[in-house]
Amino acid sequence: MKTIALFFGGPSNEHEVSVNSAKNIYKNLDRKKYRPILVYWTKAGEFFIVKDINKLNVGRQRLRIEDFRRHFAVAFPITHGRFGEDGVLQAILESQKIKYCGCRVLSSALCMDKAVFKEFLRDKKIRQVPFIVLDFAAMTPAEIKKNLAAIKRDLSWPLFVKPANSGSSVGITKVNNFKNLARAINLARRHDSKVIIEKGLVNPREMEVAVLGNKELIVSRPGELKPGQEFYDYDDKYKLGLAKAIIPAKLPARQTAEIRKLAARVYGLCDCQGFARVDFFIHKNQIYLNEINSLPGFTNISMYPMLMKSQGVSYKGLLNKIIKLAY
Repeated sequence: MKTIALFFGGPSNEHEVSVNSAKNIYKNLDRKKYRPILVYWTKAGEFFIVKDINKLNVGRQRLRIEDFRRHFAVAFPITHGRFGEDGVLQAILESQKIKYCGCRVLSSALCMDKAVFKEFLRDKKIRQVPFIVLDFAAMTPAEIKKNLAAIKRDLSWPLFVKPANSGSSVGITKVNNFKNLARAINLARRHDSKVIIEKGLVNPREMEVAVLGNKELIVSRPGELKPGQEFYDYDDKYKLGLAKAIIPAKLPARQTAEIRKLAARVYGLCDCQGFARVDFFIHKNQIYLNEINSLPGFTNISMYPMLMKSQGVSYKGLLNKIIKLAY
């Protein structure tokens, strides 16, 4: 029986979401095929083997990176956010010659950094909403001032202000005037020194597509998210439960086919492996790429497993397929 290490937690601001995803995965792992080990990554950056996923500080055993191979054959990271989704953990696993599920180091880093991701796919002629990047770590004050002027000149209201390296809609603000722009930028900078300002679409439809595979892909039909608030933020996703998921989305067959084809293309361009979720907007009958989530949530309200279920792939069957794709 193969030993699978489920990595969860991590130093990011999505620590709690990761724990909730791990609880669902651990509950649904096929015990006839796999012996799971729970590897809890603390906010302080330490690894522990834990016996009870509901009691993370009780009876835990410190795990050194150099001892990974003694304990498990394959890693299943479900470590959302920075350090766990951006290629850092993936590089650690590769340094120890551990097989793991999901995207490799480079594709993880590319998909996590929304600024690099958007600039890369803009060069590939993929339609996105107009955006401008403020990199407070790399740009001079004069360059920041120039880009701020370009925001005022080239983008129209509303605007969305986002940290480039964050997930679960953490640190995102919708702004409707310049008075609130500086406050929104400062909020985003709490999470990353690189900030993206995007032109906001008015009442767009939000579509998500689940992709599974390395070379041969299973691409789900799009599912639609209807936010319960002004936009789909962290509270709407994980606390209030106001958002509604429509799976599959009610779209013309031509548009469904176009979105699925585009999701597969973007997945391939970014060299994704294993599994990922590709997100889109539809506005005035135009399709806009939003982002790729290379480690999508697996909580009981997460879209990825629900989208795959609509394709006839059960939760347990999905986990089996993801683990089989590890290398």
